[in-house]
Amino acid sequence: MKENLKALTILLRASRSVEKVLKLDIASYNLNPSEFGVLEYLYHKGNQPMANLCKRLLMANSSMTYVVDNLVSEGYVEKFENKEDKRSNYVKLTKKGEDYIKLIFPSHEEKIDEIFSLLTPEEVKTLSESLKKIGIFSEQLASNK
Repeated sequence: MKENLKALTILLRASRSVEKVLKLDIASYNLNPSEFGVLEYLYHKGNQPMANLCKRLLMANSSMTYVVDNLVSEGYVEKFENKEDKRSNYVKLTKKGEDYIKLIFPSHEEKIDEIFSLLTPEEVKTLSESLKKIGIFSEQLASNK
């Protein structure tokens, strides 16, 4: 039991430290983490309904609308009506948004690589598998309550 508590403390502290590094990196691009997340997701997945962005970034619809509206005003994304469901909007990168995320994402990837540089590829793989197991099981525990 004592080792589990120690592991949890280490996991939470490491998570906060990694988050701090990533927030500083993202801030250097004049974006907040939510804005960066939207740009990154659209860059890798293409046009998306607002609901997908909310689910992916774990945000309420009203909060996501605020983030997307900020990105629209910066010229990074456009909203357009869903032809199949007029109640929902899609979001897509503009040329400016695509150019910007293409410019900054390699540097962000380098920061992520730097965070994991102390581990071997095998250690990273083992860490990923272990954290995935814990995450999935924790979701199951939370949904049973």
